[in-house]
Amino acid sequence: MKTFSGDALTRQKWLPIAIANAVFSVLLAFASPAFLSLANFQSMLVQSAVTAIMAVGMTFIIITAGIDISMGAILFFSSALFAQLMIDTQSYLLAFAAALCCATLLGGINGLLVVRFRMSPLITTLATYSIYRGMAIHMTGAQNIPVPREMGFLGNGRVFGVPVPILILLVIVVAGVYVLNHTRLGVYARAMGSSTRSARESNLPTAPVTIMVYAIGGFVTGVAALILLARVGGLQSGIGIGIEFTVIAAVILGGTKLTGGSGTVIGSVFGAFFLVLIENGLNLMNASPYIYDIVRGTVLLAAVMVDRLSVRRQQKALLAVKAARFDQPQSVGSTT
Repeated sequence: MKTFSGDALTRQKWLPIAIANAVFSVLLAFASPAFLSLANFQSMLVQSAVTAIMAVGMTFIIITAGIDISMGAILFFSSALFAQLMIDTQSYLLAFAAALCCATLLGGINGLLVVRFRMSPLITTLATYSIYRGMAIHMTGAQNIPVPREMGFLGNGRVFGVPVPILILLVIVVAGVYVLNHTRLGVYARAMGSSTRSARESNLPTAPVTIMVYAIGGFVTGVAALILLARVGGLQSGIGIGIEFTVIAAVILGGTKLTGGSGTVIGSVFGAFFLVLIENGLNLMNASPYIYDIVRGTVLLAAVMVDRLSVRRQQKALLAVKAARFDQPQSVGSTT
């Protein structure tokens, strides 16, 4: 029987979404020759950077069989805190540090609540979504706050011709791949997603791992918040609304299972880029911008259905293997 190494299996998980990106890109290239230009490709990468960066953190969370609905609120809170501190202190260093630290802390609080009170991650983060967003609105008075022009470099600047958001995305993706595939945290996260009960019985540090993955989700959301704030040019009250569902869609499209235990960072990035491709394609067809939410929801629903069918097939195959092993001793005994 042919066997696969762990690396080969990992590559296979993001291969379908990579192929989907390639096929859809070819179709869009026929629709518009300008689509294949380097400038357009860089533009799409920059557009997908915020979602892709957040998707790296969401991948860790979903692999543990969790979920974080509050990411959009954390993004808004981080943006609001940075903008408010820039007004009060005029210190970039303090504003950056506070925004990233608070984003990490808010993510960690989500994990702590899930662990401490054995609450559903969905209900927990749905509640903290309202809390975090309410805190941000209270802090800023729901006002639009411009940020200094120099900050635009973070969202629109270039280093050696490469857009800064793309460079930041590359750093986070490399770090995410390494942590997930080459550290104990990644191993423990997969084990928890496969079976939390077995992980606990094996004395794995399930509580610290849960808090850590949610903290990672908060940190990358803070990074994404600063990039988005720089691109937009200031704080707006609508920042972050609904983005968590786009992030979840990207992660599921990338091959991460909602039931946990399996997923890839690279697949999530491909998923984020695929959603930008869809939006780009709709723009080429001069479609209504309101259709994008319908298409995105349909794509997410299809991805979840495929995921559930895949899980069912795996369960049936596992049951068949167990049945074969159970029957084997009986057949051997009957021949003696």
